[in-house]
Amino acid sequence: MMRAAVRERYGRPKDVVEITEVERPAPEDDQVLVRVRASSLNRADYYTVAPFLLFRKPTGGAFRVPKRRELGTDFAGVVEAVGAGVTDFAPGDEVFGARSGAFAEYVAARMVAKKPARSSFEEAGCVPASGLTALQALRDKGGLRPGQNVLVNGASGAVGPFAIQIAKALGAASVTAVCSTANLEQARALGADSVIDHTLQDFTATGERYDLVVDVAATKPWRKVRRALKPGGVYVLVGSPLTNPLIGPLAKIGRMWLVSRFGGGRLSFFIASFKADLETLRELLDSGEIRPVVERIYPLEQVADALEYLGEGHARAKLVLTI
Repeated sequence: MMRAAVRERYGRPKDVVEITEVERPAPEDDQVLVRVRASSLNRADYYTVAPFLLFRKPTGGAFRVPKRRELGTDFAGVVEAVGAGVTDFAPGDEVFGARSGAFAEYVAARMVAKKPARSSFEEAGCVPASGLTALQALRDKGGLRPGQNVLVNGASGAVGPFAIQIAKALGAASVTAVCSTANLEQARALGADSVIDHTLQDFTATGERYDLVVDVAATKPWRKVRRALKPGGVYVLVGSPLTNPLIGPLAKIGRMWLVSRFGGGRLSFFIASFKADLETLRELLDSGEIRPVVERIYPLEQVADALEYLGEGHARAKLVLTI
């Protein structure tokens, strides 16, 4: 048996999330069993606990019950056992990766990579979901090429800090970070060439133009964002405000779909693939080209508090669980 964070129904994290004893997983032939030392929170973790009002009953609760009880995706830890077909890992290896149910003492996973020695478990546990999202947004959806100018709207939180660093690692000539006043110095420290305080200035009205806009905050409509793009520039939406109480990210995604179908322009929305690129992130960590930024660390027993804080929408960097 093992301890794990679970929820039997949807609702506010403090009302529905609990730590309980569940069956410890056994690795399949192509999996490794990892003793989890640290995990981290992502927006998807919040939405899997607290559904949008659109899907809630007028009397409270939700119309559906979760298909899975387990929570979490990111993890870092030590290999406990390996499946019969695994040759790249051995018990005792320090690894990080992604697998549903990572808010637990153990996880059986296929998607793992060796943890760089320079990264702590807490740091490595921050990387998979947010790092993959930033990498694939810039490289695959944005088509970033060396020498281009990039703007990251929403340069704090989980994905934004990785987007700044990975853009520089991929050869961006300049990276402009858009965030609140409290996060300007953090963005500069991560390598942003210039910063815009969104509480004082609208990045779509500065007159500057960019080859690529990666939008994590999703605060501006397309009619304004397109003014900030160079001819042939690309806009990639990778997030949406947590603060929309009606349908969460669906409103922004829906508008994006309509614009892409009928309004023209090079823009896209995507969800990161967890089937590739973990080795690329490991190399970036190992070289020091990216470093995770941790804002708060919680013990597993306080996972509901961590989810509540994430749901407020003001997290400056990654929130970590130690297990």
